[in-house]
Amino acid sequence: MKLLILPLLLSMFSCSGVSQKPTHHSITLPAEPKVAFTVTDGILHPESAIYSVKHDAIFVSNIASGNPLEKNKVSYLSRLTADGKIIQSQWVKDLKAPKGLAIVGDHLYVADMDRILKIDINHGKILKETPVPGAKFLNDVVADAQGNIYVSDMFDNTIYLLNDKGLKPWKIGKELNSPNGLYTDGKEHLIVSSWGSDVDPKTFLAKIPGTVVSYSLNASGKTATVPAMNGHFDGISADQKGNLWVSDWISGDIYEVSKSGKAQKRYNLGQGTADITVAKELGLLLIPQMNQNKVIAIYLE
Repeated sequence: MKLLILPLLLSMFSCSGVSQKPTHHSITLPAEPKVAFTVTDGILHPESAIYSVKHDAIFVSNIASGNPLEKNKVSYLSRLTADGKIIQSQWVKDLKAPKGLAIVGDHLYVADMDRILKIDINHGKILKETPVPGAKFLNDVVADAQGNIYVSDMFDNTIYLLNDKGLKPWKIGKELNSPNGLYTDGKEHLIVSSWGSDVDPKTFLAKIPGTVVSYSLNASGKTATVPAMNGHFDGISADQKGNLWVSDWISGDIYEVSKSGKAQKRYNLGQGTADITVAKELGLLLIPQMNQNKVIAIYLE
């Protein structure tokens, strides 16, 4: 399908250890973030963080071993207050290498290497485990307005769909370019931040860094792409103004993409900047720092 211009991608928001760094096109120097709080106690190689309005709590996935390919059940989820105080550091235990998180009602969905977990938030219990046959590296999770769950497999160029009808591949192909982060406006679009092509599983460096692309939830093909923006992209989210926020794990850069289509490097917090999420109700950007064993919350202007 013919790619459309960037404003189409961005207008929907208003409606609804290695050291090598990739080349970026932004020339804006990163600013110093205004930090709301930093959490270190009980946090061990955090990959994702998400805020639940209903439960007034922040949930963090911890890859305790530091190995994102871990399959031994040594990892856990943490539960924090909205202002960053630990409620329970090992709230849900015996996980493999938990990454992306999504919330639907009283349930928290977790991508855990080769399975998708459904957790009862009120009781901190795993209700259901959905194995993903052939999964290589499940990564991010996002839910649409109907409660459908989308999960990326970065090493298998696949995005899965999980709902009451079961699990199935939603999109497959090299064009996904090692899909990592997922964001949806809930009804029309799924935005994918990719890591890049030909990823070295030992260094996690891509020969060609990734991009940010929008897909239609209701039809096949791309709807738009962000031009002149490449990197080893991880987290992706959107704020109340409709601006898109994207993290680059390798470089540590965090980008803000405005509705007008301008991609600006806003912050650099060091390598390991993982699955960032906007907590709109708190006015915060939640930033897991895998290599620094902490979660940072910064104020959004």
